[in-house]
Amino acid sequence: MEVLSMVSGAYTARVLDAGVDAGGPYLAMELLDGRPLDVHLREQGPIGSPQALRALALAVALSGVHRLGLVHRDLKPANIVLTTAGPRLLDFGIAVLVDGTRLTRTGGGPGTLTHMAPEQFGDERVGTAADVWAWACCVVCAAHGISPFSATSTGAVIRRIVDAGPEPAAPAAVRSLDPALAATVERALTADPAARRSSSS
Repeated sequence: MEVLSMVSGAYTARVLDAGVDAGGPYLAMELLDGRPLDVHLREQGPIGSPQALRALALAVALSGVHRLGLVHRDLKPANIVLTTAGPRLLDFGIAVLVDGTRLTRTGGGPGTLTHMAPEQFGDERVGTAADVWAWACCVVCAAHGISPFSATSTGAVIRRIVDAGPEPAAPAAVRSLDPALAATVERALTADPAARRSSSS
């Protein structure tokens, strides 16, 4: 509830009320009328409109979340809901504050494999740059249909993320729709987190 209240805004589901009733906690949130991006991709295929792709990229931009000092840590198509009012970013279940304060459950996983940044496989501290990487993966996924780092095994996915780089056809799908957005996405997929610009802001 604390995390969701922090990030409520134009591009997230609003928290309407929260508290304890009859000894049990409750959380009331805005009802969204759409469906997750991953379901859309599975049922209708990739987004083929440059305008729709750019709108999605802007809507799930993380600058507002990061200004709050929050790292989402699990941005993926399943956490982006396409609604009649535009995309909404959901599920801050494993979010942490940039200063290292954990706001969520102890032992929560670090993210979803095909959208995890290289630094998430090491011991270094994970910051906002990992969200920027995941943002780029989501934009590519929207245009291409699957993550740019999808592979046939866990090991192959990790090798692609850490060493080999994205499947070439994946970023090319963004480039064919919006070359300027593709350039931003490719910068966001730089392996060195210090070299990533705030591409999703």
